[in-house]
Amino acid sequence: MLRPESFESVNDALDMGSIERFPVLSGVFETWRRLGDGAAPTGVDALDLPPRALPYLMLVDLDGTKDAVIRLAGTAACDLYGRELKGTSVHDFFGARDAKLVLDGLLTVAETEAPMLTHRSYVSINGKPWSYVRLLLPIRPEGGRVTRILKALEPSKFSAVPVRSAPANRRAGL
Repeated sequence: MLRPESFESVNDALDMGSIERFPVLSGVFETWRRLGDGAAPTGVDALDLPPRALPYLMLVDLDGTKDAVIRLAGTAACDLYGRELKGTSVHDFFGARDAKLVLDGLLTVAETEAPMLTHRSYVSINGKPWSYVRLLLPIRPEGGRVTRILKALEPSKFSAVPVRSAPANRRAGL
């Protein structure tokens, strides 16, 4: 198992103009834009979203205490971790350093009410390194402030990150 401290996480913002390179994310983004008519919508119905996106979606609630909780998780994430993720907080899901990166992104989207496209690499709670491109979209339940974020992953960009092992003489302490 890889220790999160030994892996350099990546959290690189991508220009929203490049969203067309990611067909699933582009479809989710277009639906979100249509539903919000230029602003963050009050909600997104799964029936409105591209069916191929559904396994790669998460709905995250910002709880007002500088944490966020997964309200709904697609089957891809649940299958990957071997359990239902609903109710899992960002701090439960990530190590401290990655939790801060993830929360910073979620809170920025909530505060700016603007979508965010990001390339991420990190070590998961099960000790495996992953890389993906994600789209974060603000949602305003009941038309108030943004307290919910729709997170979508691009399936073609979701992969395990190869981990380089140390040379044999370094592993042996030589």
